[in-house]
Amino acid sequence: MDIDARTLRTFREVTLTGSFTQAARRLGYSQSSVTAQMRALERQVGEPVFERLPSGVRLTRTGTVLCDYARQILNLVGEMEVALRRPAANPPRMTVGVVPALAYGQQLARLTHLGRRLLSGVQLALRVMGTGEVHDAFRAGTIDGALVLTVVDADDPAALPGALTDPLRADRPDDLTEVRLQEVEFVPVTGVSRMRGAAAPGRQVVIADPDCPSQRWLPEFLRLRSDGPPEIHELGSMAGVRAAAQSGLGCAMLPMALATSPREAGGLRPLPGVPRMRWNASLVSARGDDRPALDWENLAETLRQATALACADPGEPEGAAALPALGTTPGLNPGLAN
Repeated sequence: MDIDARTLRTFREVTLTGSFTQAARRLGYSQSSVTAQMRALERQVGEPVFERLPSGVRLTRTGTVLCDYARQILNLVGEMEVALRRPAANPPRMTVGVVPALAYGQQLARLTHLGRRLLSGVQLALRVMGTGEVHDAFRAGTIDGALVLTVVDADDPAALPGALTDPLRADRPDDLTEVRLQEVEFVPVTGVSRMRGAAAPGRQVVIADPDCPSQRWLPEFLRLRSDGPPEIHELGSMAGVRAAAQSGLGCAMLPMALATSPREAGGLRPLPGVPRMRWNASLVSARGDDRPALDWENLAETLRQATALACADPGEPEGAAALPALGTTPGLNPGLAN
């Protein structure tokens, strides 16, 4: 029996997700590739390792035995890759672009701390860049990966404003792949008070990144529900967007955790009649990169953990108590959000 590490990694991902489709998305493969690998695995084993169900797959008795050995083998392979990497004065470097909508609060520091712990022997370098700059950076070879927001697949296309597509997916070259990490919820907000002479709520929008779906959605939603497009102010960072909304300059889409932070979100309230939305935080990388697979797995885990922590708490130290729910922050009333 000759089973390679790549097949075992795919097998492990299917066992974790319970789905060939979800495993393919997380690994950046096509579903047909995952299906072919698992069929070849079952031929080598001589018995089915998965029971096919209407909602996915589950392990057979043979699959359960294989799963335990696969975990041990992959752990040893990872240890071998780290042990064989020669110590160097200049360690291998992974440069990751981060879009502004995911670079708020303490997120960059959190990514660096987690990267030092999880990316053994690799130096993590972060670059904040607009969504529209990501493709150019890949082509120029200035980044190895990017943490971006992409559209969550909607069962009901009518739930999204007409003609609103995800430019990063639509224009993505074939040599780039996406691994979805975590869904991030955004809430539409406006200032409790308005600046003198400011337009009515919904007529002015402040955004951080004109190509990011989380920032493009609100202007398009408001345009389709009024007699003309709103005035847009581009500020380049979520901190700038939050401050502008607090000052009454306009409304904005903020990450839920940032909109409900007791230290940073005072003076904000939900924008009436506009729903909250979710987007995928995803790792985009070059297909076929020759780095050890363990480095990419550890990078994905670094970004996943950091994003999950940021969603829970962007403004307090690690380990602090959870933030209050939307509505307990002065000026925020959850009843107005949906």
